Order: sequence, then structure tokens, then C-alpha cells
Amino acid sequence: MDLLEQAEALYVLPLDRFTEARNTAAKQARREGANDLAAALQGLPKPAAAAWLVNVLVDRRRNEVEQVLELGASLREAQDSLDRAQLHALGQQRQRLLTAVARQSLDAAAELGQNVGTAALPGVEQTLRAALADPAAAAAVLTGRLVRTLEATGWDPVDLESAVAGPFTPPAAGEATAPDDGIPTDPGVAGPGRRTSEPTAVPAHRRKEADARLAAAQDARRAAEETAAGLQQKSRRLVVRRDGLTASIEDLEERLDALRREIADVDAEAAALDREAASADVVLAKATKAEEAASAQVRALNA
Repeated sequence: MDLLEQAEALYVLPLDRFTEARNTAAKQARREGANDLAAALQGLPKPAAAAWLVNVLVDRRRNEVEQVLELGASLREAQDSLDRAQLHALGQQRQRLLTAVARQSLDAAAELGQNVGTAALPGVEQTLRAALADPAAAAAVLTGRLVRTLEATGWDPVDLESAVAGPFTPPAAGEATAPDDGIPTDPGVAGPGRRTSEPTAVPAHRRKEADARLAAAQDARRAAEETAAGLQQKSRRLVVRRDGLTASIEDLEERLDALRREIADVDAEAAALDREAASADVVLAKATKAEEAASAQVRALNA
């Protein structure tokens, strides 16, 4: 198998088997003379718990994940068309779906014998929310090889740096296109069965009031976006910090287990040496006794 195939298999293994399986795969590649592959495999980082849950979701609940991503496409279309009613309905559906799918990740993990606590669920939801907002993040999620959680911050593209293990090229941003429903979009052009009408004149004071309301709403939206972006940044830093600490704890636990095994090996070797030393003492005692008897006999003969 190449790096991509091996990475896909590694990142959906039970989390506590990842390091051993990765090291075994790297050793096997090295034995086969594939040194570049061995180095690449050895460099694959252990995924954070929340990222691993997303990988397991993609592997075992792919239909549900694709439903989330399809909802993201619908949300982007509604935003482009400024359909407020549709945005509101889709927003409510999004939260319900995110919560439900995120909780399914725990069931998927349990199928692998992994009891992952609910503390990782915010990271799962955050990653799915990022995939909703950004097609490139959605593509990263669908690889099933996430190393860390993802986060959408405002209108900026989701940061995918070092987020996916193994080869990954984010899709190029495509141009937004309106659905081809046979309805012309040019003003004053009628489609089949449609009528055109002359625009009705709007009084100046009503235009002014509408412009003022629009400006106030835009200011409020910008302020809310700035506040939300700040909170998301703080949340992201905390999640990244927590993921790092969790990964460090897991690495230390693995190292501790390895040291305990080394201690057990040393104890077993020491016990074997003690038994050999005891046997040597018995042999020495017998040899000493025989020497003393022989010396006594020599003295008796020389007397």
C-alpha cells in the first residue's frame, strides 16, 4: 500500500492502537527498502481525540456527514440569495443536525471499543461547522485523515495548515453560479409565462428611512461578527491547547507503558541472574568443601 492508503487505514484505527500500528507500518516499509515511505509513515502525527472522532464518523457514518455538508451548500446558496427566511430555517436545522451527528461519533467510537468522553464533542461540532462554511474544509473532513480540529472564523477561509495527514490538495475555489431554473436574471426580461412591469416610484423620505435602517443593521451585523470572531478565536486557542495537552498526555502514557515493560524485563533478567548466582554459590560451597577434604587428606599423608 502507498502512503495515502496506509494513512487512511491508520487514522480510523482505535486511538490507543495508532502509535503501535504506525511504527509497525514504518518498520515494515523500511524492511522492504521503501525508506521514503517509512520516513513519511513515521512522521504521521497521532490525531487529537476530536479529530479522530470526525475521522471515525466519516468512516462509519459517511451518509450523515454528507448530509451535514449538503446543508452547508444550501446555507451558502441562501446567503448568496439573501433569503432570510430560508437562512433562519437552515440555521435551526444546522444546529440540530450538528449536535445529533457529533453525538453519533461517540457511538461510532464505541463500536471500536473506544470510550471517548463528551469533552471532545465541542471539537467535533466545531470541525463540522467549519466544513459547513468552507468547501475546502469539507474536502479535508471527507479524507478521514484529520490530525486536528478545524474552525471557521468569520468570512476567512478555514486554516487547513497541517490539518490533514498524508497528501491533500484543497479544491480550488469555484465561481458561484446561479441555479439554472430557466428564469432570466436580467431586469426587465420576462421568462416563459412571466410579465414585466414598470417599477413604481418610491418617495424620497421612504428611501432615506430604508437606507438608515439598512446602515444600522449593517453596523450591528459587523459588530456581532467581530464579537463572534473574537470569541471563536479564543475558543479555537483553547481547543488547540486542549488537543495538544491531550496528545501529550497520551504520548506520555505510552512512554510510561514502555518504561514499565522495560522495568519488567529488567526485573525478570535480574531474577534469572539471582537464580544463577544461587546455583553458583552451591557449586562454590561444594568445591570448597571438597578442597578442604583433599587438603586434610594431604596433611594426613604427610604427617
